[in-house]
Amino acid sequence: MSFVYNFLVFGLLALSFGMQEFIPAIAFAQYARVLLPPVFFLSASLSVTFPVMLILALFTGLVWDARHLPYRPEKVPALEATELVTENHLEKNVNITAMPVGYSIILFGMIGALMQGIRPLFRRGRWELPVLMVGVGTFAWLLTEYLLLSFVRGSFAFQPGMWTKLVTNTLLAMLVSPLLLFLLHTLARLVHHEVRNEGLAYRYNGR
Repeated sequence: MSFVYNFLVFGLLALSFGMQEFIPAIAFAQYARVLLPPVFFLSASLSVTFPVMLILALFTGLVWDARHLPYRPEKVPALEATELVTENHLEKNVNITAMPVGYSIILFGMIGALMQGIRPLFRRGRWELPVLMVGVGTFAWLLTEYLLLSFVRGSFAFQPGMWTKLVTNTLLAMLVSPLLLFLLHTLARLVHHEVRNEGLAYRYNGR
């Protein structure tokens, strides 16, 4: 029943983008919030095969960038200097034409591949390390995004507000991840989906 499970996971991932619009930001923490689609993707990466994870990374990265990356209308050049704060960016005054839509696909694919290594823990219902890894993955994704944007601009400025938002986003991701892991684990049991361990161990007998 892996096909049914994968289809349901994909549907829930798409639904998470709609739910993201209703999640409030925390004003005193530099408007940090639960980044539901990325956190759901990281959690789902623990329960699907590597090819399916890549498909989820493709969808998550493409939709997330299309929704959240800033853009510059050709007829309004004055927007180049506009202060801009988006949900996934960590500072103001970013170059609004710096990164193309779709670059997050690579970031999600790399972090998803890292999550694949602890699938046996998800299978056994041990979520201590998976929850920690969701936090690590969220932190790595946001920090890498900021560093890439800074590299393209040619200017690195680590402001205190950026670190506050980064840490708060990470903690919120870890807070909500047990609920998502429980949902995915229950869903897998209901549709009789088995989390396989192929590719996680080297076989010395050559088989």
